[in-house]
Amino acid sequence: MATPSPPPPSSSPPNRPKKAQPLPWSHQETTHLIQAYQEKWYSLKRGQLKASQWEEVAVTVAARCNYDEPSKSATQCRHKIEKLRKRYRAEKQRIVIGAAASSSWPYFHLMDSLERGPLPISAQPMSVLKYEKAYPYSHNCKPNDDNVGNDDYSNSSNDEDSGALKTRSRSINYILQRPAVVNRFAVDPKLNWSTEQEETGAVVVEGGKGVVWELAGEMRAFAERFVRMENMKMEMMKETERRRMEMESRRMEMIVESQRKIVETIGRALGSNKKLKMSQEI
Repeated sequence: MATPSPPPPSSSPPNRPKKAQPLPWSHQETTHLIQAYQEKWYSLKRGQLKASQWEEVAVTVAARCNYDEPSKSATQCRHKIEKLRKRYRAEKQRIVIGAAASSSWPYFHLMDSLERGPLPISAQPMSVLKYEKAYPYSHNCKPNDDNVGNDDYSNSSNDEDSGALKTRSRSINYILQRPAVVNRFAVDPKLNWSTEQEETGAVVVEGGKGVVWELAGEMRAFAERFVRMENMKMEMMKETERRRMEMESRRMEMIVESQRKIVETIGRALGSNKKLKMSQEI
């Protein structure tokens, strides 16, 4: 009697290694990505980027983040820009319909500048100047950014914090926090002057009036510098046009002079031939 053959061993599927999850985008990487893409996009006159150009954007982001090699691929950069654009449109729609006065999304102003293009200082709306609480310049003090509401956001390094604090100290928000400002410009007769201020000749304005006067003075100084630069450009253009007219006039004189000499030469040659014929006939 034949014995039944044992069943073949069941082949278990090989254990496939799990695909590594990509690292989330940090705040520094996202900021540099928007700036690098804006530069490349504008250089192409808002044309569509090719695969090689996305590679250049990824390399630029890594270089500005001080990475040895790109941490994000060209495809990841392209997908991130698409997500940022979708989020920007959603935030823009919320502001348009009146659901929010302004956006708390940290990349809104960068994306707004990307989509709308750089605006001159005189055309920028006052709502762009977002008020933030001023922090003292200290390496141990760091603002709380836990409520930003971005899933790709992560804390930056200490160098970024110190750089942000330095930038904030030079901003208008820092000026708004100073208790007293020395007014170096126009004097308002309605302001209250103390006896000590009148004796020393120092003009000290307290509260919000001092801030307004200093801002007005800075704007006036900037306007004067701008006007001087424009005047210099106009003078240079006038001088260039004057020199061009002189060169054109000289060129025309040389052409006329050369034509006159050619006519005289031809005339002398023809005259000599006539004299030669007449002498032969005689």
